[in-house]
Amino acid sequence: MTATSDDPIASWQERVGTLRKRGRVSAAALTVIPGNDEVDVRRGRPPAPERLSAQERTLWEKLALSRRPGWFSGAEELLESYVTTITQVQQIEVALRKLKAGTSERYQKLARMHRQVTALATTLAVRLRLTPSSKLDKRTPTDGEVGREEPDFRRV
Repeated sequence: MTATSDDPIASWQERVGTLRKRGRVSAAALTVIPGNDEVDVRRGRPPAPERLSAQERTLWEKLALSRRPGWFSGAEELLESYVTTITQVQQIEVALRKLKAGTSERYQKLARMHRQVTALATTLAVRLRLTPSSKLDKRTPTDGEVGREEPDFRRV
């Protein structure tokens, strides 16, 4: 019997090499870099929208390259909101530095706006899992809690 494209066994044998290994991928396996020289580090990362300014595009690229591919998939709008919010926070901070801290009405308005925009940026950062606290498991003990024993000064 000759192997043809209609032969299910022949087509199965061709596909065996392309099948993925079942189960969870270990951390060690994730650190392996493919051997080919044409590895594109931007693959799987969302491109910056055209409507962003140059400063916002730079921040977008920095954030996209700081996370693994696919990190922001489905959350591109949140990322865009975060980038524009961070830019607004920086602009407000520049304006606050120009004014002297005091009781002027303009300074108070800018300070209030800064608090609100910073709170929004913090919320977006947590939702995008950019903060260390959003990546920690509350059930996992932190440093200093594992195997910690109280010193017994009676045994001196």
